[in-house]
Amino acid sequence: MAPLTELPPVTRWLAGLFFAGWLAEMFFGTRLNVTLGLVPFLFAGQLWLWQAFTYIFIHASFWHFFVNTFMLWMLGRMVEPEMGSRKFLLYFLVCGAAAAVFTAAWNPNSLTPVIGASGAIFGLLGAFAFLHPDTTVYIYFVFPMKARTMAVLLGAIEFALTLTRPGSGISNVTHLGGLAAGLLWLWGERRWRERPVREAAPEPDPAALEQAEIDRLLEKISRKGQDALNSSELARLDAYARRKGGRA
Repeated sequence: MAPLTELPPVTRWLAGLFFAGWLAEMFFGTRLNVTLGLVPFLFAGQLWLWQAFTYIFIHASFWHFFVNTFMLWMLGRMVEPEMGSRKFLLYFLVCGAAAAVFTAAWNPNSLTPVIGASGAIFGLLGAFAFLHPDTTVYIYFVFPMKARTMAVLLGAIEFALTLTRPGSGISNVTHLGGLAAGLLWLWGERRWRERPVREAAPEPDPAALEQAEIDRLLEKISRKGQDALNSSELARLDAYARRKGGRA
């Protein structure tokens, strides 16, 4: 791993918060998980809405912390410079919160705390695949595939595991929610940028407007005679004639 000082700033601070959350988990355990982890029943039923963000930074074990931090290190150093730090932080938190909402909606009566940054990390996986769809990546450092294929494959796996292993101890629905939220964000953003821009109507040419009005008055005279013009129209025609060097 590159030194923390070489990481983009938000990625570096997120890694530090992961570490702090892991230490807090070691000291406070279950009480911390219930209060700051994502408990669907408390989040959806009692509106403990802060849990949508705080659960991201708590990790159950060293390996849980290490794997998520490693993925953050790999993805953050590529995605954050491309997005910009402010947008990257917002994207990360939105993916994590959307994964929490998706998880609570899937099983709103669950009393089991969900902790960890995996939902937000899957959002970063989606961002990398969306921004660099044809880049070759190596699954488990062995199997090469395009980043686009990786995102589809991971989404399919997480969906299948959500349906077939509901009590596995790994919240696959959270992973799926973070991935889906990230891809939806980026797809919507691209559609917004590519929307057709309606060209502003050109400003009317004052000279052309004036000429059209004079033509209308002359046409009226030719059909009905000069007496058909009212005083305002006569004054306008007379002013035009004076500017052009004659009188009407």
